[in-house]
Amino acid sequence: MAPTICVCVGGDHCAVVCDVLKKLEGRISAIVCGTDVSCFASVKADNDGIFMIVSESCAHAVIKDLCDDYDKEERRVKLIYSLTAGVDAYKLSELKQELSGILFCNSQGCCSNILAEYVVFSMLYFNRLPWRLVTSKNERKWDPFSSIELSGQKVVIIGYGDIGEACGAKAVALGMQVTGIRRSGDKKTDKFGVMVRGNDALDESIREADFVVSVLPGTEHTRHFFGKALFAKMKPSAVFINIGRGMSVCEADIIEALKRGTIRAAALDVFEVEPLPKDSPLWELPDSKLLLTAHSANLTGDVVKRTMKVFTDIFDELSAHGTVSAHTVCMDKGY
Repeated sequence: MAPTICVCVGGDHCAVVCDVLKKLEGRISAIVCGTDVSCFASVKADNDGIFMIVSESCAHAVIKDLCDDYDKEERRVKLIYSLTAGVDAYKLSELKQELSGILFCNSQGCCSNILAEYVVFSMLYFNRLPWRLVTSKNERKWDPFSSIELSGQKVVIIGYGDIGEACGAKAVALGMQVTGIRRSGDKKTDKFGVMVRGNDALDESIREADFVVSVLPGTEHTRHFFGKALFAKMKPSAVFINIGRGMSVCEADIIEALKRGTIRAAALDVFEVEPLPKDSPLWELPDSKLLLTAHSANLTGDVVKRTMKVFTDIFDELSAHGTVSAHTVCMDKGY
């Protein structure tokens, strides 16, 4: 039986998703869109095979509702596909019963290149001081000043997976010395020219780093991973960049580190609470201390199309073989 596709995606992305799904006409029975439980009531009542496409926190309640048949051997939902690589917003730890036996996949790899571009942009931002250039132009001020070359500087990437590898490859291409930290690191140089090391090398590596890049996922094990103790181990000239998850950083501690000069600066695209509250002290930090972006480092016109290409590949493989070989999420790890 052809599955019904339930699309629980907010914003403008829903239209792009549906345009791609229309190309599967004849292979799916219907497309149903919405961002709350009531939108999918009729689909649930029909109890047909369902494939879900979800994005961020609006999907938690819908997943919980459509997957409430966990006492049945034949589950209503056959596949859940996340448009985002990070899946912490769905609060998987609260849905273990509902998700038992259901294939959960994500879009790992689709945003790696654009996030790596953001990291390079952030490094150039603090080495080339564009805010000073703009101010000088606006003031009609001739203001030549010295800047810092990226070549030869040291970068440590914490959470060295697919996105980390993309960051490392670009940094190496710029002549930087790059270390990737991951649990399975074995002190070997990988194909990108990055020295890959285990967690036991974290302290040693960040003490020497000019840039510390976090690509950590959001799990109970990474909450406030970056706090006062780790910032104190970094050089006063170091720049911290977070493209992973906001929960991995204690915001009170990084604000203190920036104000006191414990580290030179930070580029933050993700935050503990999003949207970032207007009364957050982060807004008050000067451009020389903080590059703040609204969880938009991966937003481009093509990213949703790429993530939907992954979905159609999964759809084809699942239809042909009844299983998939990649992009599966480990419920225990949370990524």
